[in-house]
Amino acid sequence: MFETSNVRVPNGSTVTVHTPQPGWTGPGIVVAVVILVVLGAIRGNPDDRPATPREVSIAQPEGIALFAEPNAGSPKLADLPVGRTVEVLCHTDGPESVGWGGTSRIWDRVTIDGLTGFVPDTAVNTHVTVDKIADPC
Repeated sequence: MFETSNVRVPNGSTVTVHTPQPGWTGPGIVVAVVILVVLGAIRGNPDDRPATPREVSIAQPEGIALFAEPNAGSPKLADLPVGRTVEVLCHTDGPESVGWGGTSRIWDRVTIDGLTGFVPDTAVNTHVTVDKIADPC
């Protein structure tokens, strides 16, 4: 016979624990539950991560311009070389752009050295989709 217990860990997951006898909490089960709780507390829930701001690097090999609006036809505020770090504030839709990260209509509103403007999302390395690190503008 097994007794089934559900244990909720800090990251929001539920772990089902099966004990061999009703009411038995042997050291192996206790250690397993403690490990799972600690791992959940360390990892946390990715959805609890603050959405903004986030620092990312320019990944476009030839660099990219920082634009006043989310389109390449707007005034250029600065040239950003590959490897330069910018802070993503939010993201919005704009004209399609092609770059290091493929093709997309997403533009990131970023800040660097006191300037705030837009770069195509395809020009930066966010490591995840931009909606995981920044809210819509």
